[in-house]
Amino acid sequence: MIQSVAYFVASGDAFFAGALLIVVGHVASWWFRQRRRAKWLRLLTVIGVVLCIAAVTPLPLWLYAACLGLPIAWINLPFANPETNWRYQQLRRLQPLIELLLLFAIGWELWERTALSNRSVLSVVDRSGLPREIHVVGDSLSVGIADEREFLWPNLVAQLWDVRVVNHAQAGATTETALVQANQITITDCWVVLEIGGNDLLSGRDAAEIEHDFTKLLTSLAGRDRTLVMFELPVVPLPGAYRMARLQRRLARQFGVRLLSRRAFAKVLFSNGSTLDGLHLSQAGHQRLADLVSETLSIKH
Repeated sequence: MIQSVAYFVASGDAFFAGALLIVVGHVASWWFRQRRRAKWLRLLTVIGVVLCIAAVTPLPLWLYAACLGLPIAWINLPFANPETNWRYQQLRRLQPLIELLLLFAIGWELWERTALSNRSVLSVVDRSGLPREIHVVGDSLSVGIADEREFLWPNLVAQLWDVRVVNHAQAGATTETALVQANQITITDCWVVLEIGGNDLLSGRDAAEIEHDFTKLLTSLAGRDRTLVMFELPVVPLPGAYRMARLQRRLARQFGVRLLSRRAFAKVLFSNGSTLDGLHLSQAGHQRLADLVSETLSIKH
């Protein structure tokens, strides 16, 4: 149950459920406003807003604020004193704006997810299209913490594709320390897979510092015939989570990075038996992550 809830939030699916509840609560409040217990319908709107906030969807801030602020600001309007109140009449005419904004926000997120997902597909037809080497820049999710180190997902990818995979990952790595890993990559014609940023978020580092280090890291890796692939973090409502989510997508567009979606990554992390301690991957988790990388990049065996 806990894993399902965690996946629901971290994958971002909670945003769509929350948007639906806001619309249902808003429309139902107007429709049944004259009934005795209709005010309880406001709870649907409140729950919807909570779910949308928990999902930490990286929408533009103005759109996020409008979608969640207006339903709360106008939550009592259906039950206000009608007709004689001029302000009531004006605001009532603007009520469809809530539905329009939510529809626009849902469309925005679906479009961005689809665009980033399509860009992540490399469509390698056969082994001749594989790179000479694949390099992994990451933290303990890629380097392991116990006996599962013999079954790390980079090693499994190497076996699946019969390609040399060099794992530079270090436990506790951040976007700042990952620059050391990046400097170890001297080959130009290769793929670089980045699984980084989680420790920045969990440690509560300053957002401006993270942005500076992340930009510096990608700048050092970009170009030179390299293909960059990055895991989108399945963020939860922690301080700095929204800025991290926005930063990853912005930098992915800026540097042409192929982004593996947070939804797919969350599915691996929150599947039964995928982790040892709720965070670090088990042997089964490494296998699932290797399969995700293979399937998402459309490698044809």
